[in-house]
Amino acid sequence: MSADLRGAAAVAGGDLTPGEHLRAEIERLGLDQVAVSQATGVSRQSINNIVNGRQPISRAMAGKLARLTGHSSDYWLRSTFPRAKAPTSSRGKRAAFEPAGRPLGVGILVNHQIVRAVHDGVIRIEPFDETHVQMASIDFTLDDFVVTADGAKVDISDGQSFTLRSGQSVNVSTREWLELPYDYIGHVGARTALARAGIMASHGLQIGPGFKGNLQFCIFNASARHFELRSGDPVISVEILPLSATPIIARAPDREG
Repeated sequence: MSADLRGAAAVAGGDLTPGEHLRAEIERLGLDQVAVSQATGVSRQSINNIVNGRQPISRAMAGKLARLTGHSSDYWLRSTFPRAKAPTSSRGKRAAFEPAGRPLGVGILVNHQIVRAVHDGVIRIEPFDETHVQMASIDFTLDDFVVTADGAKVDISDGQSFTLRSGQSVNVSTREWLELPYDYIGHVGARTALARAGIMASHGLQIGPGFKGNLQFCIFNASARHFELRSGDPVISVEILPLSATPIIARAPDREG
């Protein structure tokens, strides 16, 4: 059956076409086509073509929509979508939207859920190393540069290291690039091995919904000994948490970097 015939059958049967469902998801997230274009890096014209049924959702686009909406890539490759009924409150008024099904549940993702979320395109972590996945978190590693208090940028790639002296702090970023959909957040925590050595990473920070970028933070040496920082060393622990519902947002947040 052709795409046009499938679309006609979907409408006749009460189901939504991929474009119609994308339009509904855009409205649910409180976005518009311009915001979706900015969040996905896809042209406004392509978004408009998909919404109006003139262009199919490619596998690459499905991955981008997965990160934006929290659904998997395969979800966005369906030919039809059931028409959802608006939930109502006990007083008969329309209630806030709640996700129809959350295969990853609500709460901190555990190891196999983190792996699944990355493989399904729900969240994006690049590069992704499964050996860094812990029972309820994932370790992120140090990038190739550290920035000292006087603004000097020190290269620690290619086997080089930076000696963090006692009482000294530096600004660093992670090698990993993280992208979260709008119904997920992250929490940054310290790695136990570093904390025992007196190396403190600024943590307890929330990574907001829709975040895109490398994580930036400060490392402080609270011990009496020098400590060597090397590119690729695990430095922080990140917890991933699905929210109970997608927050209402006016536009795609500028969260990069």
